[in-house]
Amino acid sequence: RKQACPARYLLGTPATKSQQVKARAAVDLLGRWNSMNGFSAIRMARQIVGRPKAKHNIVMLHGLLSSKRGWGGFPTRLLKALGDATGEEPDFSIHLVDCRNHGDSDHTSFHSLQAVAEDVKHYLVENELSSPILMGHSMGGKAALLYATLYGTEHGPYGDGPGVRSVVALDAAPCVYDTNHKYIFDAMQSIDLDTIRSRAEVDQQLKAQIPYAAERAYVMANLRTDADKKAKWIPNLPVLARDERHVHDWPFGSKPYHGPALFVGGNLSTRLTNERHLKAVRTLCPRSTVVMVQGGHFVHHAAAEDTVEHIVDFLALELRLRRKDDPFREEHSFKRMKGQSPVFPSEVYADM
Repeated sequence: RKQACPARYLLGTPATKSQQVKARAAVDLLGRWNSMNGFSAIRMARQIVGRPKAKHNIVMLHGLLSSKRGWGGFPTRLLKALGDATGEEPDFSIHLVDCRNHGDSDHTSFHSLQAVAEDVKHYLVENELSSPILMGHSMGGKAALLYATLYGTEHGPYGDGPGVRSVVALDAAPCVYDTNHKYIFDAMQSIDLDTIRSRAEVDQQLKAQIPYAAERAYVMANLRTDADKKAKWIPNLPVLARDERHVHDWPFGSKPYHGPALFVGGNLSTRLTNERHLKAVRTLCPRSTVVMVQGGHFVHHAAAEDTVEHIVDFLALELRLRRKDDPFREEHSFKRMKGQSPVFPSEVYADM
């Protein structure tokens, strides 16, 4: 009989030494538990923007109930901004991937951050992407952070997965969230798609439980029509609804990620305005920079220009990119970050 993983030992911060021992044992047990339950990595569906073969590779992970299509024009905008900053064609490849149970990737019987992180490892190994930059929004941001804590940096990898060059988390923090989207899953699963004749009908039925038009539009992006012209939801709703709590969890006992990390939060969102969340950021990502933009949870849409600007500044600093407006064009040029004095790249995180 399949046994449930002792998730109570994976959440929060255990108070006693006995609980800490059990928590660490539970983290070790997770791999064996996944194997026992038939867990295996999937091949993630993808779309590549930029050069197919490039010096720098960015792997972008979407949020819950989104997909690689959900990024919209953000990846292209980011590439253009990188080109504008350096004055040359950016030597970047952006891999937009669908997480398991979303988009065009396989549906599975289980969903968690750990499972997505293992899928990412499989993708990196299969595509020979060493020292990638992991970027993610919400669930994707947490999965990117978890991968970094599991497998470390390019210079000090922890396990058998490729270490990461840097991480960019968009409105995500490496901790447990006190939230759920049960009302959204209930609304989506309450609709009898066999009787639906138009998208307008679906929107009208969702309105009773999801009154905000922007939120309904986000949900409606998951509705497609198959070859027989029948409407269907693309995500694996039963599994995601059941396992959503695993997306909002965070495994206790995670090792710190000592590489560079950028956190971009919305000032109207709770993800990076919560002191408990920020403490987790400082603890697990000691070389992190946190910046805030105007808007809510979807910073890459509501504040796309500012978000792109922060990412370009971060990547230019970490990757030693030569900016066309930089008066010092040598390899180790000075760089001025917003609100900071000019510093050398190796010193920018010294006091953080």
